[in-house]
Amino acid sequence: MSATINYSLLDAARAGDQQAIEQMLTEYQPTVTKFARKYCATPEDVEDAVQETLWIASQKVGALRVTSAFLSWLFQVVRNECLRLIRLYKTGSALPPDTPLERAAREPEHYLLLKHEVVSALSQLPAHYREVVLLRDVEDLTAPEVAALLGISIDAVKARLQRARSLLRTHLQHWNNDDSRQSN
Repeated sequence: MSATINYSLLDAARAGDQQAIEQMLTEYQPTVTKFARKYCATPEDVEDAVQETLWIASQKVGALRVTSAFLSWLFQVVRNECLRLIRLYKTGSALPPDTPLERAAREPEHYLLLKHEVVSALSQLPAHYREVVLLRDVEDLTAPEVAALLGISIDAVKARLQRARSLLRTHLQHWNNDDSRQSN
């Protein structure tokens, strides 16, 4: 995730400056939201996870010992909130009906099968596609960051990403029709 740290703002927020805390929440909300979209199951969960993360950040920023660790800490909080929401689904809360995730919540073996298939689909991608999709969609790096890291052009990153997603979509398309999958 490519976000810069505003050290003076965070130092003021850590010191308890309420205006700085509010400005910090406003400044980092888009970054937190973008990150949450990668881990949460539904758009509603994204909103819930972002709200909870920002509340936690406002309450605990003063306890942060190292300002430079702020973004890593913030990303860990939002990731944990998304995973907490997914765990809630497993304990009986409702997901949107007729989705692979909803069925996975009802049937743990279905979840394991879906997870296995996603990992399998990723592992079957050619290495040059797999590394781009993992860097962009899992690590959430920008196209220029991926290009610099891999030593390729931004256009090559975009082309590889498009092809990788297409291959994954094809490999996992049977999950779109929940009735076509049978639990083992």
